[in-house]
Amino acid sequence: MDEPTIASNSSGSTGLSRVRIGVLFIAYTISGTAAGAIFDSLEWSLLIAPLAPTIAALVLATRAFPLRLLSAGASIVASVAIAVWLTNGSASDVVDAFTAGPQRLLSTDWPSPARPDLIGTVAATLAIATALSAELATRRRWHLLPLLPLFVTYVAIVAMSAPAGVNLVWPLALAATSAIFATLRNEGSLGERLMLLGGERRLLPLLVIAGLIAGLVSVPVAMASRADPRRNDPAQLSAPLLDPIEATLALRDLDPPIELHTLEGSQDDALPTRWRTAALESYDGQRWSPTLTLRPIGRTLGVATNESIEVDIRFLNADLQLVPFPGAPIAVDALIETDQDRTVVRLIERPGAADVIAVTANLAPSSADDKDRIVAAREIDEDVSGLTDLATTLSGEGTLLEQLTQLEQTMRNEFILDSGAPGGGLQRALIERFLRDTRRGNAEQFATGFVLLARSLGAQARVATGFIAADDAVEGTLQLSSEDAAIWPEVLMVNEGWLAFNPVPDVEASGATPPPPDPQVQAPAAPQPPIAPPPDATENNETINESDESDSTSAFSNVATVLVRGAAVAGILLLPIVALAAIILGAKFRRQRRRRRATDPTDRIRGSWATATDALVDAGLFIGHATTDSQIASDGEGFVDSAHREMHRLAKLSSAATFGAPERPDLLVEDAATCLDVLNHSMATERTLWQRLRWRLSLRSLRSGTRSPVAT
Repeated sequence: MDEPTIASNSSGSTGLSRVRIGVLFIAYTISGTAAGAIFDSLEWSLLIAPLAPTIAALVLATRAFPLRLLSAGASIVASVAIAVWLTNGSASDVVDAFTAGPQRLLSTDWPSPARPDLIGTVAATLAIATALSAELATRRRWHLLPLLPLFVTYVAIVAMSAPAGVNLVWPLALAATSAIFATLRNEGSLGERLMLLGGERRLLPLLVIAGLIAGLVSVPVAMASRADPRRNDPAQLSAPLLDPIEATLALRDLDPPIELHTLEGSQDDALPTRWRTAALESYDGQRWSPTLTLRPIGRTLGVATNESIEVDIRFLNADLQLVPFPGAPIAVDALIETDQDRTVVRLIERPGAADVIAVTANLAPSSADDKDRIVAAREIDEDVSGLTDLATTLSGEGTLLEQLTQLEQTMRNEFILDSGAPGGGLQRALIERFLRDTRRGNAEQFATGFVLLARSLGAQARVATGFIAADDAVEGTLQLSSEDAAIWPEVLMVNEGWLAFNPVPDVEASGATPPPPDPQVQAPAAPQPPIAPPPDATENNETINESDESDSTSAFSNVATVLVRGAAVAGILLLPIVALAAIILGAKFRRQRRRRRATDPTDRIRGSWATATDALVDAGLFIGHATTDSQIASDGEGFVDSAHREMHRLAKLSSAATFGAPERPDLLVEDAATCLDVLNHSMATERTLWQRLRWRLSLRSLRSGTRSPVAT
């Protein structure tokens, strides 16, 4: 076969490889579109993540592997930087995308918040997979292997966005592009492959079958629980939510009261007056324990099930981070974190003065007047079974909803509200004494007592905290102040949500003398601190010293964090430079090793001289094509001060090996190697560190226009 034919076939094969890379780019663009489901919205920055690796692969398809590897790494970093920049991120977010980003993404709840570091992590995944598939697409022996990174990436996307449901558009599109890729076997020219495809009648049925298989495979994966691929337990518990009841009581006791929120509806309709900030279901006999696992989440929190409402909530106090809702939350336009059941929604950052947050929520059932409602059942466990007889006595007969309504009325009409009642704590003994004997207690005892009685009847009940506005909304605007802070019980209704009950009397007790408390069961609402003697001055000094040590430790930790992050940024920025240096040194080392390992001794002698001339060229010497070895040695004397004799000796040995016939060339190989070592040592010691670095990394001996013409 003549040379033009060989060149034509090589060009055709390269063109086919580029077509395969282009098909993979389309497939990864589809995957980037599907990856928007991780954040429950289309993220345009993910669509361009495969672009830079694809361009690098197309441009350098015929270049050496080290250069392709270097360009792939640079294109991946560029893709992540562009994605972070498009989402208003910073350089630290680029670093986090490769370091802490995967951990942060796995520790968020679905949908993940569209933060720059998380967007960068997904973009990095797409870019790395694109670069890997593009590299594999140029290899002849691996026909379908480039599809493996694509499938792995798409399965990861489906797992990360599982609660979004099944969208068959993306797997069908990927199936079609994969089938097209499979028909483009990397053999022959592009014209030959297109000719074969023109007569392939089975292509269309194969596309249909591939699409059906992809759809069937994606259904069980997409319908899997998000908790399996995303859960990262044990997670950190939320310290500020240790006791929402105490926080509510503290707000209610503020004197004078302060304004907390201004709520403005999207329409002029009246807003609900009850707004929940937390819900508590775990009661240990002493207190309600909100040990919730809060995870960052995106804007979407749930789906609209009943009538919904859109409200702008204005925060008037920077110390508040819990977002109030009238019912089950649907969406929040802010950076938030929440638990799995969406009982608490907290702002990640403290709100600024007069910050406004748009929320959408379902409206909770308004009243128990609808007799067709069904109460969600709960198993009557040992903790509440002892109250069933009392609950039945107080609630009477009827359906469970009718019993709960009657229980609410009984407590409102026959019990007494006394905020200062003795023994007003939430311990189980005090609650039973309140229900069975005194029937006189504070609002939190009414709520706790109602929930325990409802559970003893088999109803799913909990305690909620939040605000109950004293006045109705005026022209779609509602004001919430600290005196509106409240605690109330809620009961779950099937397919409707949590229905609030109000067992607390409307009027506080008068000044009548309350019954004497039982000393056996009386206990304070919370453990009282012991009375201690005045602190010793030495102890104060020790405390101050400990605080100083803590501050210094914290400062050291901050400095260490800054240094580590700075080192990571510097490492990423220097990575392409280090990789380029490694490629240059590796190319020179491989060439020298090939020369040293030549089979013919004369080739090893000429190889030593060729290595010496490469060193001279890298130092700045220009060698013409007709220059003899002796002339090269003479011209190179200015670059070697202390090895002139060895350089001329090596030039003579090379000329003899090239034009003569030495009787024992094997004996001269060691002489040539010794001369080369002396020459290299002389050139290295006569230069500064910076000059040696430039000499070692010079590309003059590798370029066709400046390299040595001495045969290698």
